[in-house]
Amino acid sequence: MANIPQIQESKSAKFRNSDLALFTYGTVFFPRLFTYFGAPSPLNLAHLLVVPWTLCVILTNSRIKDKKQAGIIYELILALGIFLAVMITSALINNTGWVNIVAQFLLQSQPFMFLITIMGVSFSQTRLTRFRRWLLGFALFNLLLALAQSVLLPIGLYPRKGGTIADNTAGVFAGERGSAGNYVSCTASVYFALYFFKFKAVPLWIRLLILLASFYQVYISDSKQVFLALFVGWIALVITKFNDPAKLLMYTVLVAVCAVLFWWALYNFEFMTPYLNWIDRPELYGPNGEATQTKLAAFRLIPEYYSTPLNHLFGLGPGHTVTRLGGWMLKKYSGVLVPLGATLHPVSREVFDVVTEGWIAQESTIFFPLFTWAGMWGDVGIFGVMSYLYIAFIMWRRVCVDDLGKFLLLSTGVLGFFLTQMEEPGHMLTVTCLLALSWQDHRLGYGNSP
Repeated sequence: MANIPQIQESKSAKFRNSDLALFTYGTVFFPRLFTYFGAPSPLNLAHLLVVPWTLCVILTNSRIKDKKQAGIIYELILALGIFLAVMITSALINNTGWVNIVAQFLLQSQPFMFLITIMGVSFSQTRLTRFRRWLLGFALFNLLLALAQSVLLPIGLYPRKGGTIADNTAGVFAGERGSAGNYVSCTASVYFALYFFKFKAVPLWIRLLILLASFYQVYISDSKQVFLALFVGWIALVITKFNDPAKLLMYTVLVAVCAVLFWWALYNFEFMTPYLNWIDRPELYGPNGEATQTKLAAFRLIPEYYSTPLNHLFGLGPGHTVTRLGGWMLKKYSGVLVPLGATLHPVSREVFDVVTEGWIAQESTIFFPLFTWAGMWGDVGIFGVMSYLYIAFIMWRRVCVDDLGKFLLLSTGVLGFFLTQMEEPGHMLTVTCLLALSWQDHRLGYGNSP
């Protein structure tokens, strides 16, 4: 262990880099809770400045001596540069405002900035353990708060701000007028519970209890799409195991058992009725079915605005279609952002009208036509999607050290087909943080004790 190359922090550093990284994660994890109880709403956007600032500070204060580690960091930075170059090219082709470029790049790249940040911290065993315990404490607080909300909201002892009770059962991610915070909250709980499950020094019953509680949170928050994403992500992981027959068999058996149990529960437990209602309606899912037509509306409407063959390659411009920026934020903050130079595009409204004029997307967000992969393709085209996938490929090849990391990437990719959760900072920074922590565990030879 003494021979492991270390990243050394400069003596001029005023703060421990690990503490600064923890604070940065807190600016993503807790602001919605504060604004829910009256803090100014701009606090929710503070992370857009804090994350890149922390990256610059930590890389400046660190001297990387491990060539392999430096190579991963430089490769990620180069990939981010390629992604930014494609985004700028798209903006020039479509006369997109500079505000769109900055906001879109920060929204979609900050998870990778944070990944580089954690990988650039000089962790000793003590600091790594301390950092990890703080993160697990954040996650446990989110889980317990969501469970408490499920009890206190129905009886009026916890404030409800629009939406359904399930919408507000969102732990620290609850938002005004209801929001997708319940999806982010329960996904973070499940991911942390799976990460925590690795630590065999903790009694099995405790690890199982936390994992089951996180799945219960998914159920009570009515986040059906999270169950679907986890299941599809698991199947995708199985497909990657054809070169490992033992793991392929084990994972396949687990998938089959889960599928059989779920199917049996659908027809034997009343609380599973909401899921059965959607499964027993095959007419919705044909080529002309309501579900298919609604879900794929963006792919039908966006090409109608192509004015040059370059649009196929570079899209209609950052924030111009149905990403989180174009689909939601530019509308919500148009009074502030448009005077600063932000630009809007009519196709965003047209796709959103599909939601308001129909019925199925209002019944379940699974059928929303505004989701990350459609938005990324619409905004920056095929080249933009390819450059983003290149970043993910680097993470898969260089950062994922175990099957859990690969599962986190795959299930997150599946969630990119539901709403814009793949652009939610609370979700994405949780994923990249856990990937970087697993990488640090592997590098330093730790990981049996949290």
